Amino acid sequence: MAKSDAASELIQLVQKMQDERTGHVQAIEAIDLTFKQLGIEVQLFAPTAKPRRGRPAGTGKKSKSVKATPKKTSKRTRKTFAVSGDESVLAFVKANPDCTTAQVNEHWTKEGRSGKADNALGKLVKEDKIARKNIKGQRGSTYKAK
Repeated sequence: MAKSDAASELIQLVQKMQDERTGHVQAIEAIDLTFKQLGIEVQLFAPTAKPRRGRPAGTGKKSKSVKATPKKTSKRTRKTFAVSGDESVLAFVKANPDCTTAQVNEHWTKEGRSGKADNALGKLVKEDKIARKNIKGQRGSTYKAK
């Protein structure tokens, strides 16, 4: 019996919704007729595209600065050194036992190398060519050649 009660309620609900829809369709027809009498054309389906989020197109710095600055034609090139970075760091650590990371980086930049020596230090530690010891209470490490 529960199934027949649920089914009958569902049928009544669908019938009620169909009646409401018929009323809405009649109201739309009345609105269209009024618009037609006033000489207003109605688009049946208005565009539903959402507006673009963010800043309007063409108002950013990029669009303005492209006109003012010429394009760069040269690319950044790598520098070449007589001694590789790893060899340079290893030689510095051998010459200066218990040197800190900051001292190695300072030596690195004095040689004219860009960036920092951190990758070379990590590689040498991993290859077991130098030993790293953390400095207690401070940032950085000290290094010794093995």
